[in-house]
Amino acid sequence: MEYDKTEKSTIVHSVTKSLRNAILNGTLKNGERLVQEEWAEKLNVSRMPIRAALTQLQSEGLVELVPHKGAVVTPITREDIEEIYHTRSLLEGLAVEKSLPFLTNEDKEQLKDTLNKMEELEISDQTNDLYIQLNATFHKTLRSGCPWPRVQKMVETLGISPIAPSLLVDYYHETQKEHRMIYEAVLRGDPSELRSAVEYHILRTKNNLIQYMGLLNH
Repeated sequence: MEYDKTEKSTIVHSVTKSLRNAILNGTLKNGERLVQEEWAEKLNVSRMPIRAALTQLQSEGLVELVPHKGAVVTPITREDIEEIYHTRSLLEGLAVEKSLPFLTNEDKEQLKDTLNKMEELEISDQTNDLYIQLNATFHKTLRSGCPWPRVQKMVETLGISPIAPSLLVDYYHETQKEHRMIYEAVLRGDPSELRSAVEYHILRTKNNLIQYMGLLNH
């Protein structure tokens, strides 16, 4: 099958979404092999978009590409999300509280610029990667002044959710309002307000992810 570039991109996004949902709703179980030929037939596509989708899902932490075995499913569970986000809210809240007194004017300009770009972005499958990058930059800049290296390292080790932002598009405006509140707390120079705003933002994202996974299972 030959596709033009736009069609190819649309097909890859569609295949990725189908496979992601099959993993998140439990159709594909933990440790199960995801056989390319079977899914190409099931979704009526060639193996090329299946391969591209598997690369994307590996970056999201939902499959592992194992030599001589192929793609093995590594789903994220509700319990994983509870643990990652709860721990992250505590650690990242602490990191930004410690960071704030050390943030420079350049850091604050970087936050403002990143925030504006996020607010202008229309979320879609095509802009997922850019949004993930902007969001990571925003959070990293907030923590950049933290003088406690162990806390910094632990936050980075936890990472962020593997689920693509376009799947949480219904919550996008709420998320951007929270980012704006976080930025305003930075401008006011209040470490405890900043800590509270970041903790609230991370815990609400956790609840949105759990709600989304619940919808997939119905």
